[in-house]
Amino acid sequence: MNNEKITFSLVQYSSIKGDIKNNLNNHIKHIKLSAESGADIVIFPELSLTGYELELASKLAIDGTSSIITNLSNAAIDNNVVIISGIPLINSTDKPYIGALVSFPSGQTDFYRKQYLHPGEDKFMSAGSKNYSFEFKQRKMFLGICADFTNSQHWIDANEDHADIYLSSVLISKNGFAHDSEILRRKAIEHKLNIVMTNYIGETGGWLSNGNSRAWDTDGNVCISANDSDPCLVLCTITNGGISGRIINITKT
Repeated sequence: MNNEKITFSLVQYSSIKGDIKNNLNNHIKHIKLSAESGADIVIFPELSLTGYELELASKLAIDGTSSIITNLSNAAIDNNVVIISGIPLINSTDKPYIGALVSFPSGQTDFYRKQYLHPGEDKFMSAGSKNYSFEFKQRKMFLGICADFTNSQHWIDANEDHADIYLSSVLISKNGFAHDSEILRRKAIEHKLNIVMTNYIGETGGWLSNGNSRAWDTDGNVCISANDSDPCLVLCTITNGGISGRIINITKT
């Protein structure tokens, strides 16, 4: 039996529209605080480095040579944490991907491209075609970006990959939160997965986000949750005995 604990820091914050430089600086600050608070894995919301600004995505999209990747890789190394952050990724077409950068303390960087787009996203963005998972402390992490969790195939794939924990980086609005959180609760029960979800606060891309970043156990219980308005770190620790956590408030930026 694996008795090791894993602590996640779910960074609930408000991004600055299209301002990668300042958003990156805020990421580095929150990563450092997360590490000082005992986090192993730091997760930001969907498109966290740009905001959910689909009309700007083609202009803001990065490729594999971007200094942003180097900066986040160095932050992962310096703070000894895994970092999951969001940014548009260049595609061979004129529509980029909604991407996640996964930065490891070893210096390795991986990329995940959102596969199941929300209605209307395909006007600006392309869909990815490959799942992404990684092992940490003998547990399998399966990564989804927002609407990925609405597609049953994504959960089937997580099961076939023998996932233990589902990581969800999202933008969920106030109007959609009750519906979407119920999906995640039911999936936790159905697939016997722990689920952690990181959401924005404030307005981004014309949507008023709902916060409430949280973790569900395999029985569908919400074990720790932020509120709907305050920037914070949700520190949630997963062990064989369940999920415990605490909230650390952070300064608005």
